[in-house]
Amino acid sequence: MIVERERFERLATDLTLWEIGPFHPALPGPMKLKLTLDGEVIAQVEVETGYSHRGLEKLFELKSWRSGLPYADRVDPEAAVFGQVVYALCAEKVLGVDAPKRAQQVRTVLCELARISSHFRSFVQMARSLGAETFVHYVLRDREKLLDLFELITGARFSLNFLRIGGVAQDVTEGFLERVSDVADLLRTRMKEYNDLFSFNDAFLGRTRGTGVITHDAVLRHGLTGPNARAAGHAFDVRKLHPYLEYGSVDFETPIGRGEFGQVGDAHDRFLVRLREVLQSIEIVKQVCESMSDGPFLSVGPNEVIRPRSGEAFLRVESPRGALGCYVASEGGAGPVRVQFAPPSVPTLAVMPELARGGRLEDLPVILASLDLSIAEVDR
Repeated sequence: MIVERERFERLATDLTLWEIGPFHPALPGPMKLKLTLDGEVIAQVEVETGYSHRGLEKLFELKSWRSGLPYADRVDPEAAVFGQVVYALCAEKVLGVDAPKRAQQVRTVLCELARISSHFRSFVQMARSLGAETFVHYVLRDREKLLDLFELITGARFSLNFLRIGGVAQDVTEGFLERVSDVADLLRTRMKEYNDLFSFNDAFLGRTRGTGVITHDAVLRHGLTGPNARAAGHAFDVRKLHPYLEYGSVDFETPIGRGEFGQVGDAHDRFLVRLREVLQSIEIVKQVCESMSDGPFLSVGPNEVIRPRSGEAFLRVESPRGALGCYVASEGGAGPVRVQFAPPSVPTLAVMPELARGGRLEDLPVILASLDLSIAEVDR
């Protein structure tokens, strides 16, 4: 006897309009999402930003070359040193100033420690979007050790304001390099705990694999960079293709997504790429600390007059969220006439509606957390 399979017709539902934001625990910052829902399925997403616009780039035109550096710290408060690095490199190119090798090595160490700290923050966001509070406590415990290192060398934990045109503000404190190596060794062992707790957790896999898939075509159309693009198989890394600081003299790999548990470019791949990047950052920090050279840490004295020349420069660095660009123009005055940043969160925000369309409402916080957006970068 053949039993015919029952056929269920889809329930007819009306489209409903929802608005989330501008302040909501699921959002990465002040922004608004205008959702068109077909039941619990997302039919359309509109993103609205501009709630924390600070006019940051305009402020540089009112400041001298040196006094603009603290404002570069605020481009991305969660990874402040990268804004200072890209601005300092551009200013040094325009002004014809070279930073000593020791200063470049200290900058590299700070960048990689900040990259690890920023990735830890993204892990916390993903864990909270899934209700995995145990993992949150593990990550925050280890992130505190990184913030302690920043405080040891700069006196601050987030907005470091440690870079100067021509180097860094001061030499590393006694015992700093040894403590960095100790923390790097500790974090290397923590990666196994993270894998056991999260990477291969059935609940985590069920919510992330196949969710918010970024295709290779979407990477090219929107100009995505960083871990989100590398998770989609696009192996673009500024540190590899256009080395700066000490990245040309250290050995490290660029992790890319492989779709081991779902699809290439899904939320799970984005998490794994960042997890593997933490391991690579640890190796970079260890190599730079072991090869730290002696010598000066600043090539331009704090009271020395900088004689600018007319010109312009554009450089990019690899921030935790992707390629962070900076354009600087000079007309020979005491400060720049134009400073403009090209942050990686802007194209990432542009691709988000495409990822959410067709998904379910409960997947939206997971997609947002996996993209690791910085609204501060968008609303400069």
